[in-house]
Amino acid sequence: MNTRNFILPSRWPGVECICLLALAVMAWWGTACVQAADTSTAHPLTAVAAGTVVGDPTAARWNRSIYSATSRIASGNANSVPAMIRQRVPLFTLALLATVSKTGAPQQPPVFQLQEVGAGYAVPLDGSLTVIATDNPPAAAGIDMIGRQVLAANGRHLSELRCIGMNQTMQVVDVDARFYREGRPTPVIMRHFIWVEASTGRCSSCVWLLKQQAHGSLEPTADPPRWVAEGTRDDRAIYVDASQFFLGMPTQDAFALLNLPPGTDLAWSPALRQNATRSSYTAPALLQLAAAIQQALAPLQPPAQQSAERQIPPQD
Repeated sequence: MNTRNFILPSRWPGVECICLLALAVMAWWGTACVQAADTSTAHPLTAVAAGTVVGDPTAARWNRSIYSATSRIASGNANSVPAMIRQRVPLFTLALLATVSKTGAPQQPPVFQLQEVGAGYAVPLDGSLTVIATDNPPAAAGIDMIGRQVLAANGRHLSELRCIGMNQTMQVVDVDARFYREGRPTPVIMRHFIWVEASTGRCSSCVWLLKQQAHGSLEPTADPPRWVAEGTRDDRAIYVDASQFFLGMPTQDAFALLNLPPGTDLAWSPALRQNATRSSYTAPALLQLAAAIQQALAPLQPPAQQSAERQIPPQD
């Protein structure tokens, strides 16, 4: 692989700088050009409102943090990217949030439901990680002109997160991404199974990567599916491939993620492979996927703890 450094144009840091920043965000959300979801059933996730505090369990809405991710240019030809770029990429945290509600008759144990899943970009404000408007961030955030360009580009990609199946306690969410696999940035679908435990209100997720085949079907990559705890913070390392710059400007293959969010790897079973690759999920298909994930989780804990911690109960 050619790892030559690119030559900065003499007009730097003008329009080229802004274009580089905008293209950099493509590595982790959007632009992978894998469109396998059934668009008749898929719908975009809700944008989380500005001012929402990430991970506030007392809030009526957006009271669960599924996970949050802050990216950094970290490997490959990272030093080919100017310091002014590297310093701004980690400024914004992608927050995947959920609203969990509690119902139940008096004197009865509560029943928790997953009402919605949404996403937004957040920065520290008044001591709390807080979602901000990507097209008009508050002055208190102290974001400069270049940072605003990065944030605006991030915001435009939020609409590409899509729900492809849901019931009262589960949702499946897809996003197009690029991961560094097989020696190059590779377009994939990053799929999230998000689940709230009905008896406790605790959230968890399972994340895996899918690659589109030549005939259009989806297949899991070699990466094992990963079980991710509620509130996980993801330090997203970005790989830079300097051979994918043209005349000093990055193409969409210049940046790629390296790893899934931190968590516990599961083993692929035939049932999980079969159910993990659907283009969308009807109610029965969603339960089949949940059962396959449950089966994959079972060996990780002693039998006495399975129901208490990681069991996904069947639903009607």
